[in-house]
Amino acid sequence: MMKKILCIVALVAISFTANAQDGDLRIGANIGFTTGNGNSSFVIGGDVDYLFDVDTKFEVGAATGLVVITTGNSIILPLAGAGRFHATNKIDLGLDMGYAIGINNASNGFYFRPIFEYKLDNKISLRASYSGVDSGGFLNAGVMFRL
Repeated sequence: MMKKILCIVALVAISFTANAQDGDLRIGANIGFTTGNGNSSFVIGGDVDYLFDVDTKFEVGAATGLVVITTGNSIILPLAGAGRFHATNKIDLGLDMGYAIGINNASNGFYFRPIFEYKLDNKISLRASYSGVDSGGFLNAGVMFRL
């Protein structure tokens, strides 16, 4: 009985490992500024995307990261579903949608992020985006690295 359980656990672990290799892990960093409410604040962020090919033109997956708004030391952790459309060989259009968790001096809320990416090569992309959390938001630009 114990051998059967170990065999099943091993097969499940192998299948998860095989499926995990189908996706692309990307990490990046960005800088920007807040929009609205009159006073603009500097924003620094980090991004992590894990995307799977649906077909040659479309990817879906998950996105997260960390956003630090310097005024007030606000920190936001977005947790989102992600979609990317490969418009050309060099240009990707994307949208992240989910929930933002306010960690420090920030409120929780609906999160959305339209994205424009320009591929410098197969491993590096420049990214411009707007990130909105309920009534506030920020514009940012940065770079993404495919691992």
